[in-house]
Amino acid sequence: MTERALVLGLPLLHQAGRDALRANYRLVERDDPAQVAQGIAEADALYAYPPLKVTAPMIAQAPRLKVIAAAGSGVDHIDLAAARDEGIVVTHAVGAGALSVAEHAIGHMLCLAKRLVQLDGAVREGARFGVRLDNPYEEISGRTLAIVGFGAIGRELARIAARGFGMDVIAVTRDGKAVQDDNVRRTLPLHDALAAADIVSVHTPLTASTRGLIGRAELARMKPTAWLVDTSRGGVVDAVALHEALAQGRLAGAALDVFDPEPPPTDHPLLALPNVIVSPHCAGITRGAYRRLSLAAAADIDHALRGLRPPGLVAPESWAGSRAAALSPRPEVAIQPGELQ
Repeated sequence: MTERALVLGLPLLHQAGRDALRANYRLVERDDPAQVAQGIAEADALYAYPPLKVTAPMIAQAPRLKVIAAAGSGVDHIDLAAARDEGIVVTHAVGAGALSVAEHAIGHMLCLAKRLVQLDGAVREGARFGVRLDNPYEEISGRTLAIVGFGAIGRELARIAARGFGMDVIAVTRDGKAVQDDNVRRTLPLHDALAAADIVSVHTPLTASTRGLIGRAELARMKPTAWLVDTSRGGVVDAVALHEALAQGRLAGAALDVFDPEPPPTDHPLLALPNVIVSPHCAGITRGAYRRLSLAAAADIDHALRGLRPPGLVAPESWAGSRAAALSPRPEVAIQPGELQ
């Protein structure tokens, strides 16, 4: 591997990651996913985030490619099986955007409780000031919060919710094992957690097993006074079932940062409901998160192109026998994970 290996992708999220890679590699950034696909044949590394989809046909056209670095924790835009079959490792930046997403989820909860979006519009339209006992607002402090998916984001959210708002936090884990975390009161199966919660916040990746994870049966378990917050991926929550529950008064409200597809059509039924607030898949978009995500991807790419195991490897078993592992290791100046803060 030469020092001027080609790193290709959409524009890096932050200048820090760009500077780190340019020190040793030829960096080519393209605004158009189609242009990225056209240049894939010459790439040694690919930096990929939506709307770029890394498909099996793209991967088949990339004989030099050693690593695909996702700009976040989600990798549903990458054909993992095709990459594995070609000996290409895939990495993701788990934890780099956790604080931003957790804060966004809290912001959504506060908007639901305080009706901040509606109040903003009302004031702009000349609403009267004063006590409104006919339409009281709520508090989130002391509420029971179920966190569905307890990875880096779930842990960060539990910390903020428990320490900042005194919330009773329930964890729902993928394997059902109890969470050892001082901010979590108990670990419950999904159906039990849904029934106990005042607020449910979803933080799972989109996979075959999580698509439609929150459907009609699950929503029916929730209290009619409960709120659902989803900052994970569109498709984890059944949008049709959610609309029915909200429109029929079986659920008090929902806050969504994600849809399937994205962007949603302007006549999407959920957008017409007054008890739904939305944002455009931007929970992880902050200056701090962009820097951490960019540097995490840079470190993963740098490690892989030096024949070193990347810190953010998605599937540990994919390293042995990969194109990157076959390189002669050159550890002397690799970007270290400790430099990502």
